[in-house]
Amino acid sequence: MNLNLDQLIHALSDAVDLVGVDEVQHGKRVAYMAFVCAEFMGMSMVEKTALYRMGLLHDCGVSSTRVHQNLISELDWLDSDEHCRIGAQRMKQFSPLASMAEAILYHHTKWEQLEKLPLTEETKRNAGLLYLLDRVDALAVNQPVSNRLAGKEAVCRKVVELKDTYFSPELVEVFLAVSRNEAFWICMDPNHLPDFLQKHQDRTEMISVDPDGLKSIASLFAQIVDAKSRYTAEHSCGVASLSRHLAEKCRLPQSVCSMIEVAGLLHDLGKLQVPDEILEQKGELDMVDLAVMRHHSYVTYSILKKIKGLEEVSLWAANHHEKLDGSGYPFRKTAKDLSLESRIIIIADIFQALAQTRPYRASQSLGAIVDFLRKGSKNGQLDGDLVSLVESDSSTCYAVATGL
Repeated sequence: MNLNLDQLIHALSDAVDLVGVDEVQHGKRVAYMAFVCAEFMGMSMVEKTALYRMGLLHDCGVSSTRVHQNLISELDWLDSDEHCRIGAQRMKQFSPLASMAEAILYHHTKWEQLEKLPLTEETKRNAGLLYLLDRVDALAVNQPVSNRLAGKEAVCRKVVELKDTYFSPELVEVFLAVSRNEAFWICMDPNHLPDFLQKHQDRTEMISVDPDGLKSIASLFAQIVDAKSRYTAEHSCGVASLSRHLAEKCRLPQSVCSMIEVAGLLHDLGKLQVPDEILEQKGELDMVDLAVMRHHSYVTYSILKKIKGLEEVSLWAANHHEKLDGSGYPFRKTAKDLSLESRIIIIADIFQALAQTRPYRASQSLGAIVDFLRKGSKNGQLDGDLVSLVESDSSTCYAVATGL
């Protein structure tokens, strides 16, 4: 399969930005500023593009809304480099992104420390620039003014104050030069930034991805989702494994089984936008919180549909809360609209979720899970043939879904 690398990177950036809940363009603003600074420094298009991509993905180690709040509200904090280590490890797992890992690893290292490390000058420059622009964005977000242009003088004063300690003096001078232009700040407005981003998302650098490579990409997304909460940990992997197991039991082609597994890994991508406190709430969700939660499957679809080649995967993943009788969400689809692949993921998601401990209940026994699925089949919500298949193979399904 051939995939557009920039579509993939932008989708991953969209997922990371979801963690901010309301503040959702941090990575994209850093990417924009990095590209403009790189252009001012006379870098080649390859170098500018690399820094732009690093900007989009520099916070890929963040899954928690609490950590993201630190990113945009604090200049520095205890263990601020933890997400850098996690992000670097994630980038290394997929070879087209591995070259970003070192700069991401050090993108919260102060210049007075960074310049002394045994790193290449390119890595020091890239990491130092990411750190500077990352903190510029945090400073800008917290200015008590209505727009970025109005707060630019205060941001620039703070940057100058931190020169030589937090930030490279050479990079500070680059930033001050480009930031004198009013357009630099205005372009980061939510109404204008998408125009800049679209130009880069339309690039046509294609990469060839085999089934293992596609699974590596999906696993990268899934790790970000599953790290969000101890209650979501391993859920995506469990749904993916059970989905593939059921697809194979249905004798679907191996190519389809692989894609179903990918859809299982990606199905809960939209949960990154759900605040931690809602995911971890021990009581019943009220109407407002439930509405927030019910956004997540549509958000998954919205992100994945932008990657050409994954159109079917995006639909299968988005359908995981639909029901055959039309009582599910977000599209209220009925049996005629739900393919076997979607039906498999629906059942795998229910099975794995019931097998897991959640804040509002303990993990359910195998018997209770099968009873729940059987009831869903009888009332016309779940595929009866698939439920029978699970029932006849329940112990193996439990082991596959939980890894136990």
